[in-house]
Amino acid sequence: MKVRYNPVVGVALLVIGAVCEFLGVWLYLLGEFSPVVLTGLMPMLIGILYLVRPYFWVSPAAVEVTALVGTMRREYPFQALEAEGGRLVAVDHEGARKKVPVARWLAHSEDWAAATQQNH
Repeated sequence: MKVRYNPVVGVALLVIGAVCEFLGVWLYLLGEFSPVVLTGLMPMLIGILYLVRPYFWVSPAAVEVTALVGTMRREYPFQALEAEGGRLVAVDHEGARKKVPVARWLAHSEDWAAATQQNH
């Protein structure tokens, strides 16, 4: 099951980046160069990636966390998956617990709910 990023965060980053770009271009047209023109691109890029890339994948035996940029993937195998304080914890067959590096506030709320209910 695919868990997407929270669209509110992606849209907020897009808006912040667009405002920076607008102000930077406006200053440039008035005859002053501002580095805001260049730095506004970063939140816009991250916002677009938040809207199009998956945050992580939950399979019956593992959670796979994908990188926002690039192809890196990290897998966290589990026997049971628990939600604890807005985080996921992978429990193996021996009872060892490992926190999965994902946060509830960054995940799409419906996807998070489905992923945590699926493994109870």
